[in-house]
Amino acid sequence: MCIICIELEKSLISPLEAQRNLSEMAFDLELDHFFEVQEKIQEAESKNQFSALLRGEKTAELCSKCGYDPCDCLWGPNE
Repeated sequence: MCIICIELEKSLISPLEAQRNLSEMAFDLELDHFFEVQEKIQEAESKNQFSALLRGEKTAELCSKCGYDPCDCLWGPNE
């Protein structure tokens, strides 16, 4: 197991940090393990999003025109 996998499983790093670390180590890993790490990162992110929904945390309401929260184009929900 690589350090990204270990830290991700122990929740020592966020999925975003794991993705950054993976991009730095991409050429040093075997292709199979690279895909395995990507899958673990996606699972961790999905788990975090689900937990946030259960806790009732505010989710971002992105503007349908510009895709930002808060809206930058003055057409979205956060005028």
